[in-house]
Amino acid sequence: MLTAINKDGTWITLPEKIPANMIDDWRKSADYYCPCCKMELTIKAGSVRVPHFAHKNSSSCRASSEPESAYHLMGKRKLFQWFLSHGYHVDLEAYLPEIKKRTDILVRIGGNRYAIEFQCSVIPEAEFMERSRAYQSIGIKPIWILAAKSLKRKSFYEFSISRFQWLFVTGSCHHPFLWMYCPETDHLSVLKNLTPFTPRTVFAELTTASLKLLPPSRAVPQNCLRFPFLPVWRYKRNGWSLHRVKTARRCDPVFEALYLHHISPATLPIEVGVPVRGMLLIETASIEWQAWLYMDVFQEKRTGEKIYMADIIRIFRKRSKKGEIKFRPLPLLHEKTIEYPLDQYIMLLEQLGYLTKLEEGVFKVEKEFTLPFTSDQAQILEKDFYDKHKLMMEKGNIQYNQ
Repeated sequence: MLTAINKDGTWITLPEKIPANMIDDWRKSADYYCPCCKMELTIKAGSVRVPHFAHKNSSSCRASSEPESAYHLMGKRKLFQWFLSHGYHVDLEAYLPEIKKRTDILVRIGGNRYAIEFQCSVIPEAEFMERSRAYQSIGIKPIWILAAKSLKRKSFYEFSISRFQWLFVTGSCHHPFLWMYCPETDHLSVLKNLTPFTPRTVFAELTTASLKLLPPSRAVPQNCLRFPFLPVWRYKRNGWSLHRVKTARRCDPVFEALYLHHISPATLPIEVGVPVRGMLLIETASIEWQAWLYMDVFQEKRTGEKIYMADIIRIFRKRSKKGEIKFRPLPLLHEKTIEYPLDQYIMLLEQLGYLTKLEEGVFKVEKEFTLPFTSDQAQILEKDFYDKHKLMMEKGNIQYNQ
């Protein structure tokens, strides 16, 4: 930690560097105590170490549950100075007695307070949730910033995001994004236009700016005016259709079900596995949850028959209870119901001419899904489908602020 209190309660913040000949003077000049547990602290510094306070004895202090790296200490100091340099009322390592927690940075903007957490290590999901809820319980909005060095980039638009990193996603279902920061380069990055393909694989746009050129008021990313991922989405979907079965675990429910329905992954209808807005709420890959909808709802429906949204939701939730469809925890995202991506999928099918809306929650089948006989036929149908509907698919997935 970078801050402490002395005997009279005065807050002390360590400088960024302490000359070696002055370290002992700092140590002897006062006794230092933890603002949270009130236990005595000592100063640790050296030629390599960033000067910081640490508990003298082993402590169960709730505010110091994880060790702090030099990367983390440097990061929160620089973020603090960034807000301070732009005239914001900001506290470094503010202790919040109501919830007995200390946040990396506390910023006041207008009448609102924001807890900035610069996270450089993996913590239990339950702890992330508990800290976020604790801040919200006293009217503070949590803003979690991920260490940029932890991001795994696989190609220009493709990234790998762990379940823990997904917790950092903020904004809304219409405009989700993830903040990252690197104190070594002093750059703030935003991963936006998040479009998940599998639980870990996501297509996104990465934008980066130096804190020297970026005021905090402009940190929220602008609307996404395009959806550039359709070519890579198609490539990934084709790869899944041809090769996913090779890595599937034994007795995988979705592959067992496809077999029982006399469908191979390579000959799934092309209408299964399309991107729709809000699908980040569902952790299960879109091609898999849409395959369940096809087998449970659409496969047996014929032209002119009715489909009821209530039935789709009931069947979908039944699959969820059995663990065959899983949802993604997104505690910082403005809430949308789990039905939202289903609504978007049905809306897309309506726009593509497969369904007609008769009344609220009731649809008529206008055109049936096409089940290819061979993988070669599937490739032809896939090309025809996207040649015809490319612009509509792109427009339907553009993300925007509400």
